[in-house]
Amino acid sequence: LKKRYEWMNNYVDGKSVVYELGAGAGFSKFYINNQNIILTDIEKKEWIAEKQDALNLNIKDNSVDVFICSHMIHHLAYPIDFFLNLKRKLKRGGLIVIQDINTSVFMRIILFLMKHEGYSEKIDVFDKNNIANQVDDPWSANCSIPKLLFSDTKRFESNTGLKIILNELNEFLIFPLSGGVIAKTKTINIPYVILGMIDKVDYFLVWLFPSLFALGRSVVLSYDEI
Repeated sequence: LKKRYEWMNNYVDGKSVVYELGAGAGFSKFYINNQNIILTDIEKKEWIAEKQDALNLNIKDNSVDVFICSHMIHHLAYPIDFFLNLKRKLKRGGLIVIQDINTSVFMRIILFLMKHEGYSEKIDVFDKNNIANQVDDPWSANCSIPKLLFSDTKRFESNTGLKIILNELNEFLIFPLSGGVIAKTKTINIPYVILGMIDKVDYFLVWLFPSLFALGRSVVLSYDEI
């Protein structure tokens, strides 16, 4: 969680209007320094400030500095519509900060073994007539959506009018060895200092063979002229 959220401070610090979409358990509050974050989700919990449907946001146009999307892009039924809607809500120069899954070879193996969520690369995420997930189930998942969207940067930018200013692959051993986020199997409690060393090994492995090892992807989009 620390690894997934703390990097976002570089883009969120000092911003006045910040929304997290699909905030889930609200972990961002523990790792992001900006106190202006408004946590939203499709279900209203006591820690969720606003109930919001990510595909039908009740937010004023041209009003938001930053949207945070952590592990929610792969749940979207209409990814391109989602980004076009976010662009309308952003102020000029506003940002969308994303952390999500990358379906490398090892991630596909993990998904197969854990039976937690599925994936399919047989859809065209840029075709608005293609439905990427079940429309009536906000927790339906196609874990390949982030990879399909952000591997073709030119096509993404031309379809959304958003500029990709960061597109970084990350996470390998640190994900399963830290216990992940929602662990349903027993894990080993590894000291924090050892996890830090493992994280450094991950950087090398992901750099060397990204399509094999990278389990995560960090993306920042800007609403600027392309």
